[in-house]
Amino acid sequence: MEHLTQKQIEAYSLRQLPAAELLAVSDHLDDCDACRTLMESALSNDTAFFAMHEETFGEIGHAAHLTADQTADYVDQNLSGEALQIVNDHLSACEQCVLAVSDLRSFRNQIAPSLDREYGPTTTPARSTQPSWREKFVSLFKVAPLPAFGGAALAVLLLATIAWIIWRKPNEDKHEVAGVPTPVSQPTPSVEPSLPAQPAPVVVVAQLKDGAGVLSLDQEGKLSGADTLPPAYQDRVKKALTSQRIERSSQLQGLTRPSSTLMGSDNQGREFAVIEPVGNVVLTNSPTFRWSAMEGASGYVVEVYDDQFKLAASSQQLTGTSWTTPQTLARGKVYSWQVKAIKDGQEVTSPRPPAPQAKFRVLDQARANEIARAKRDYASSHLTLGLLYAEAGLLPEAEQEFRLLRRANPNSDIARNLLRQVQSLASK
Repeated sequence: MEHLTQKQIEAYSLRQLPAAELLAVSDHLDDCDACRTLMESALSNDTAFFAMHEETFGEIGHAAHLTADQTADYVDQNLSGEALQIVNDHLSACEQCVLAVSDLRSFRNQIAPSLDREYGPTTTPARSTQPSWREKFVSLFKVAPLPAFGGAALAVLLLATIAWIIWRKPNEDKHEVAGVPTPVSQPTPSVEPSLPAQPAPVVVVAQLKDGAGVLSLDQEGKLSGADTLPPAYQDRVKKALTSQRIERSSQLQGLTRPSSTLMGSDNQGREFAVIEPVGNVVLTNSPTFRWSAMEGASGYVVEVYDDQFKLAASSQQLTGTSWTTPQTLARGKVYSWQVKAIKDGQEVTSPRPPAPQAKFRVLDQARANEIARAKRDYASSHLTLGLLYAEAGLLPEAEQEFRLLRRANPNSDIARNLLRQVQSLASK
């Protein structure tokens, strides 16, 4: 703003300026020493102003009313001790100052938010600090001392201040908005969306329905549907699905099946022969022995020998064609057995030389425990149990499981081949 004109100085000294211009002039006087000097000179010779000043606010230095600073400090709660006591005592007896404090407090509450408002960045210079409502209020009285004021005078000043702020606010907002740089949008290069590469489908090379699930083996060797099986059992399943073969168990080593044409000492003995266990492994250590009947025989006696040809168990004379040993046999051991038929007071033994012995092995304890756990935990997986039985040399049990697997997969070459493999091992 340029320096004040002589007309503005005279109108200001006579309090004839409009409200908005009054505050603008007051702001200029706050910043301009030259205009302040001219104004003070004009006011010192202006008896009319001092007459109005005396009529409105009371005599300078008059202690009957609160000063502007006292009133502002009281509204801001900055007084304490004796200073606060003096103001409280005065307000208890002065109705004009009570009204002035009330009006000033209302003014402070209305104008403070707009003075404290923060704006965006601007390109025009700005003051380092935002003046408070109190500084705006007190600056109105910096030209000449104003020791006291009444409610009417404060109301005039409040109206003038509010009018000045309303007049300045649109201009301030305009400058502030204009000072905010408008972001320039950069062109975004267009990128052709690329479709993700589709993985090649994995070919399934073997699949079987096994119990409640389906086992699948792809060309990469990944087995699906066997998550509940331990890794060792999964490896057995993968090998069986891939090769479709079952190897002969080492537990069958040394066990030889007798010829089907075993004969007795005469023609009557043609139909008399041992049936089981012969050439295989038994799960129980109290096996049951079976044989075919001899026509005209009055009884039978079974004898069991260990690998040292020592008698391990024998039966009394029996009339039937089966017997279960009452005593347990040692696990992991190989035994041989024979049955004697009694006919016309004579004994006919089967098998007898030159026929091979009827041998069998009792499954060892470790494998017996493993199979018991598998039957408990994986009872529905016929493939798993069949492979465990075959590996242990339990061929009849393995054949039974693979028959069930074949029944669940009637069109599967894998199930058919596995069953044939077990049957082939049992016939050797």
